[in-house]
Amino acid sequence: MNLKLKLLFRLNLCDDVYSIFMAMDKIPFHMVNEQDRALMMKLYHEVNEKINSLPESRLLYLKIKIFILPVIYLSLYLSALMQRENVVFFYFLYALMGLMVVVIFINIIHEACHGNLFKSPGLNSIVYYLFDFLGANSYVWRQRHLLLHHRFPNTSGWDADIEQRGLVSISSNDETSYYHRFQHIYVFLIYPLFLINWLFVRDFRDFFSDKRIIRKVIHIPFVEFIKLFFFKLLFLFMLVGIPWLVIGFTLLQSLFGMVIFTISGSLLALLVLLTSHINATNYFPVPEPSGEIPFSWFHLQFITTNDIENSNWFTRNVMGNFNFHLAHHLFPRISSVYAPEVTKVVKEFALINQIPYRSFPLSVALKKHYELIRSKALQIDDIEL
Repeated sequence: MNLKLKLLFRLNLCDDVYSIFMAMDKIPFHMVNEQDRALMMKLYHEVNEKINSLPESRLLYLKIKIFILPVIYLSLYLSALMQRENVVFFYFLYALMGLMVVVIFINIIHEACHGNLFKSPGLNSIVYYLFDFLGANSYVWRQRHLLLHHRFPNTSGWDADIEQRGLVSISSNDETSYYHRFQHIYVFLIYPLFLINWLFVRDFRDFFSDKRIIRKVIHIPFVEFIKLFFFKLLFLFMLVGIPWLVIGFTLLQSLFGMVIFTISGSLLALLVLLTSHINATNYFPVPEPSGEIPFSWFHLQFITTNDIENSNWFTRNVMGNFNFHLAHHLFPRISSVYAPEVTKVVKEFALINQIPYRSFPLSVALKKHYELIRSKALQIDDIEL
């Protein structure tokens, strides 16, 4: 196997997105630190040697998932439609489908986004339609993920993954209202609605609101608006319309099935997405008025990202090694199947070079996330209504 270093220089962008990003202006820039650059190149060479010693056959296992996971999802859906006389089992199967959406996203969509499924960008692009089919919008998510999150993790005003205009305030630069003083209380009620917000609110706001972060860096083509409505309606028709209009479930039963679908998916998604970035130990940088982020890109990944220690059969085979998240941020063009070995190299390198590396058990990471939510609530001064 030959991992080309030129891909590593591009840090986190697929080839077609790289040229777009480099042509932009009026975006933040990272502080230049020659010592960090030297460390980065040294680590890249060490990881390159490790990757070249690992079997390329692991990538075949990843490609097999491209067929197996969608088949499992479709089988659950067809089985659910056959449960007209057993509504409880219908709900149970919809809950499993919600979980499968997250599994498919992590193992297939996310890997395709970084060009790690196929060598051909065209084949990876075809995979994105699976994400649209599952209810999300692949176009705007891909731009958010590549252009903003990987380049500016946790950066106020630039990381769309921490963008808040609602009931939860995270970073010090977020706009706050009086109700945010109670967010550490009501957060348990709104987190199960995470996927509902993503599928039916967030995507539309990114498309239609000029105030959204993503609108700073892209102009959305008209065809993407058509795809947005087409796939959203298709998703609703499959989850609600077919059970109600074709199979004979009541409208209320069909809608409740969709709610269960989104709640189960939300809970798993939050365990995966919140624990590696949004917690009290990670930094949330604010760019200077000049646009400079006071950290090098290399250093920024370490202070905004932590790993989750729990590593077992489930995290390796079902969750796609997503718990080894720092390795992914440093080397997004390396497939997740090599994340355990890459993480070991990163951890040893950080220890030797006194770079802050952090890894927590899942329970501790969740606790630290709550500490962040609570501390932000307690920081908010009383304001007049």
